[in-house]
Amino acid sequence: MRISVLGIMALVLLAWARPAIAEPSSPPPPHPRILEAAQAPRAARILSRVPLAYAPLMSQAQRRRDFLEKIELAKGLLGVRRLVEIRKETLAMIPPGMEVSWEYLRGCRWPGGDRVGVTLSVPVWVPAGARKVQSFCAFEKKWQSVAQTPSRPSGYVWFSPNLADINNKAGYRAETIQFEVNSKFAPLVGLLLEYIFREGYYDPPQRLPLMAVRGAEDTYAVSARTAPVVAECLSFPDNESDCLAAGVARCRYNNLAEIYHGHHAPASNHRLGLAFDLNDFNYPGVVDGAPNPVSHSLRQFNRDAMHKLDARQIPGWVYQAAKSLGLRIPQEWTYEGYNTDWEHLDVGTK
Repeated sequence: MRISVLGIMALVLLAWARPAIAEPSSPPPPHPRILEAAQAPRAARILSRVPLAYAPLMSQAQRRRDFLEKIELAKGLLGVRRLVEIRKETLAMIPPGMEVSWEYLRGCRWPGGDRVGVTLSVPVWVPAGARKVQSFCAFEKKWQSVAQTPSRPSGYVWFSPNLADINNKAGYRAETIQFEVNSKFAPLVGLLLEYIFREGYYDPPQRLPLMAVRGAEDTYAVSARTAPVVAECLSFPDNESDCLAAGVARCRYNNLAEIYHGHHAPASNHRLGLAFDLNDFNYPGVVDGAPNPVSHSLRQFNRDAMHKLDARQIPGWVYQAAKSLGLRIPQEWTYEGYNTDWEHLDVGTK
């Protein structure tokens, strides 16, 4: 009897000393998928061959190893070593003298028959009360043209107005988000975004609310016909320093198009379907406070602190994961006037 009690005590001590590994109670979400699988069967098959594992009690190190192994498998199946190779192959489809346009490229075909433009659906975390909003795109010079006319649907975004909900990770729910992307890039984008989701699946404090993912498009917006909204965002004392003393600004907008919109220059990798922006919002009226702005403030380099202030900010570990995939990350390039485009990830240009 004494041996039995000692044995039980030893097991309890071993269990207590073992590193804590999360065991999710909910079933795994759907893996990333291409909605137009019949139009891009090769890309869809590759995506189906590189799903991330959701084994019980997976440690962070095991999840990282699984992610890296699937990256190598996907690149091998795609026949890609450096992601910039896809850029060069895509540019070769543009007729000489023609402006680069996603609206043109998306209908083109790769040599194997896959259509270039596909819609990718991936799992994401969204705050309690977040609602889905249709997004649109077109080959227009101003986002207002897309917002005010019945342009082509190009996926959807999520809207959550309250910062308290955004920062309450325990209240998040699992959803999906959809956006357009180059079919040869889709398996790799799917891996990264599912990896971001899976970290929050096993470790709730790691949850990142991806409410807007901008993929391939020329000009993008949600409809200007949406009702007026009030949304909360951080506003800082200045646009340059490392000061984190932010206040919560409650801003009123005439419609959601004022928050969700954008236009890309002809040279942008977005127009090739080889770039995407995570949590790309526009919040007029706040000082350097929109999540992941085009910014040169020193505070933006403190990504983990920014993420704690506003969970929509992208933390450092996401950039590390993106770099493992071979993507160009914001710290590696500047936008205008030495500003850094903190939401942007792409395949690079050389």
